[in-house]
Amino acid sequence: MKLSVIGTGKMGGAIVKGLLDNHILAANNITGADASADAQRAFLALAADGQLGWANSAADAMTDADVALISVKPQNMDEVLPQLAGADSDTLFISIAAGITLARLSAALGEHRPMFRVMPNTPLMVGEGVTACAGNRHVTAAHHEILQKIFGVTGQVFTVSEPQLDAVTALSGSGPAFMACVADALAGAAVAEGLPPELALPMTLQTMRGSATLLQQSGMTPGELITQVSSKGGTTVAGLSVLKNSDLAKVLAQTIHAAANRSRELAKA
Repeated sequence: MKLSVIGTGKMGGAIVKGLLDNHILAANNITGADASADAQRAFLALAADGQLGWANSAADAMTDADVALISVKPQNMDEVLPQLAGADSDTLFISIAAGITLARLSAALGEHRPMFRVMPNTPLMVGEGVTACAGNRHVTAAHHEILQKIFGVTGQVFTVSEPQLDAVTALSGSGPAFMACVADALAGAAVAEGLPPELALPMTLQTMRGSATLLQQSGMTPGELITQVSSKGGTTVAGLSVLKNSDLAKVLAQTIHAAANRSRELAKA
């Protein structure tokens, strides 16, 4: 499989690094293209043997491409998409540009092409990402296998309908920032109770990570974990009483709604 990466910034580079580190693709089967000289240097440095390919334009990168990963910023898509229209008719297009719909991609690249609209999140840079994908009517089971091969090494891959991508964007796309906000607040509260800052944040992060891992591996629901940790008259119950009497659920719902609504607005722009 020949992969062309159009836009080799942080996300594109992280995906390529995952493919190389996990021996999914050889470097000489991957070609990058980006207008930034810094992005070019960072991309080529991903392979110690210097075998990654480079194209001087997005159009040149399409030569012999089986799969084209479009990872440029949404505001640059109008400039880039026309350069990709000359690709072979069976080239699989995968776009990670937020807010760029399948209809818009099809209008620029051709209605007949197989293509995915994909929403990954930044934890893919450490192999713990969430990637949600929605394909058009031309994608096949084989195309889904290719998508899984590319993104499976950077975390978990989920198939959704295109309208559901707005909720995905809010939950997992923007979610790392929301989780960081919660972590900052928890660590700050622990410092206020006397814990040194150099301990508060690492302990907060490990508690969040451990809780998520426990839920994933045990099969428990969040409610079951709450019950397991809680003891009558204990510290957990004292803290939970504050959470339950607050507007936490409402605030989180409003947070996700605001992000999802903005995603819908961007798709219409």
